[in-house]
Amino acid sequence: MRRNLIYPHRSVRSLPLNGARLTAAVLLSLVLTMAAYWYRAPLLARHNQISAALLRACDIPTEGSTQVDLFDPIGSAEVVTITVFRLPQQPVRVAILFVGAVLVLMGVYARVELARNFIVFLLVLLFLAAGVMVFSPSSEVTSVEFSQIWLRGEILVWLLLPWFSAGLLVLLQPTVWPGVIWAVLMQAYGFLWSAVRLAFCLGVLHFSGLLLMPLLWFTLGLLADVLYIVVFLSLSTRVAGLQAWGRRAYWQF
Repeated sequence: MRRNLIYPHRSVRSLPLNGARLTAAVLLSLVLTMAAYWYRAPLLARHNQISAALLRACDIPTEGSTQVDLFDPIGSAEVVTITVFRLPQQPVRVAILFVGAVLVLMGVYARVELARNFIVFLLVLLFLAAGVMVFSPSSEVTSVEFSQIWLRGEILVWLLLPWFSAGLLVLLQPTVWPGVIWAVLMQAYGFLWSAVRLAFCLGVLHFSGLLLMPLLWFTLGLLADVLYIVVFLSLSTRVAGLQAWGRRAYWQF
């Protein structure tokens, strides 16, 4: 006998979806989004302070700060400035970094079959960046330009992240408050992790110039944002599963 409908899996049937929970998720998204927008100026200032502090802790010399324009509704932000390595200073360094990066990517290509298409894409970016450094040195990016591009992307992530976090985390928890805590933690983590990644990219820009910037942008930019969203979702789902079915039932599932 054929059924007209396929019964939902028990992991879906156990989700406590109702009007009150959906309302709580929407309200939390609105609160976090409005907070990120309303306090954008102090958040951006603190973001720059964290990045600058990390650079100084790594003995990377900074040259002060400068204001950059983001978007009209957002305004401007202060970003740290550093000296950027140029090809004529030490061509041998660029050659060594280029060969080393190619060898590392080829090693990953040989060992991780699922990542091969992405590795090919990164290799193309690496060769294009090397070509720009050699044939068009005036096109190299400055630390201010890179920080401006970075913040334009991250401020959008901070404004949109609550809608993902509340929708994915609040609705999956047996009770509302654990989901609220998970959503707030993910918002705070996204802010701190952005400052750390920007400091790392600026440090690499200081020592290698434009050579590795396209690779870092695609691996530590929006891709890294998606990665920590997935990690938080996995952790919250595990906790919710342990609470809903118990440890033994969860592992059987």
